[in-house]
Amino acid sequence: MNYELRRQKLMELLPDYSIAVLYSGVAPYSIGDEKYPFKVERSFHYFTGLTEENMYLVLVKLSEEDSRVLLFIEPYDETMAKWIGGRILPQQASEISKIKNVCYVDELEDTLFRYINSYGKLQQFILCGDLSKQELSQQNKVADLFNKLKGQMPDLSIMNIFHEICSLRMNKDAEEIALMRQAIAVTKEGIETMMSYAHENIWENELEAYFDFVLKCHQCDHAFATICATGKNATVLHYSENNQYAKTDDLVLCDLGAAYKLYNADITRTFPVNGKFTERQKQIYDIVLRANKMVEQTARPGLTTKQLNQKVIEFYEVELKKIGLLENGKTVRDYYWHGVSHMIGLETHDISMIDLPLQVGCVISDEPGLYLEEEGIGIRIEDDLLITENGCECLSKDIIKEIADIEQFMSKYKQ
Repeated sequence: MNYELRRQKLMELLPDYSIAVLYSGVAPYSIGDEKYPFKVERSFHYFTGLTEENMYLVLVKLSEEDSRVLLFIEPYDETMAKWIGGRILPQQASEISKIKNVCYVDELEDTLFRYINSYGKLQQFILCGDLSKQELSQQNKVADLFNKLKGQMPDLSIMNIFHEICSLRMNKDAEEIALMRQAIAVTKEGIETMMSYAHENIWENELEAYFDFVLKCHQCDHAFATICATGKNATVLHYSENNQYAKTDDLVLCDLGAAYKLYNADITRTFPVNGKFTERQKQIYDIVLRANKMVEQTARPGLTTKQLNQKVIEFYEVELKKIGLLENGKTVRDYYWHGVSHMIGLETHDISMIDLPLQVGCVISDEPGLYLEEEGIGIRIEDDLLITENGCECLSKDIIKEIADIEQFMSKYKQ
């Protein structure tokens, strides 16, 4: 990954006399001295390649010709190294990030004060941070840092650079796409393993465990908590308990994904636990599958995800009416209440801007669904689409989803 180029592009979007600060984050404590697993703030990683806690990236821009990049990390602690492992050393951090100026976090405030005091244009100094998900508060370390600076320099103003970062992260480069292809390939293997072991009366979490095993074998993490829902559970959009057993004619809806080097897959497949769809299941599945294919055929640069979702709703209005599901005041929203697309990348629901048209390099989900709670039928089919110049490429095209293909595949494992 060319982290230097990414930082250069961000620097070009910043105004003169500004300081951008991005924080890697820190894991909170759960119980006693046990911490939750740490997940690096993705924009920090995007510009540095680093995954460690409590680091700061500082971009100082005085003019187009005068800028500098600094990285602040925690010092090495011999005692802590014996208990939880050693922190990254300055040389290692520099080699990964390609940042020459590596300092320690206890120097951060003094360094920022020094830069601000060295120039007499305080009104034009702007502290920038990705504050899109959290307002200024004591819990936000970037905001807390800004408040400390502003306490001594009242003319200091703040700017949110979420849109600038979003405009860069939305369009994936070739290396990012390659990592996502690998994540999808591992996800494919995991889904096929689940299908091969599926049988009536199997527990949802038992099926989930087969997927987990495949991820571990490929040194992958979960993109998100796996949804493995059978029967009526599949009509709950974010069902997560995964603790029920599958009845004879149940469908299994598995919404899951592997994360490879922090890049995510987001795939949903629905299959019959006993290897054979009922006629009613086929009828509903076919409508969802055709909606899925329609989105793939429609997605292209210039459209928005809102427009894609509206096309799905219009399609359903025709198809659901044909089979009598829109009678007695029922509408499409009684069977389909989520959107059909979101961005995918370093986050499963990757950052995006509402109503911004799709561009070449965007990767989006294609996930129409139908949920008939009274009949215990929940069906969703989700693929990952790469937007190209002339339309899109389905990155998950090799994961089977045709009724005949699913039944044929599963028949090989049935006695």
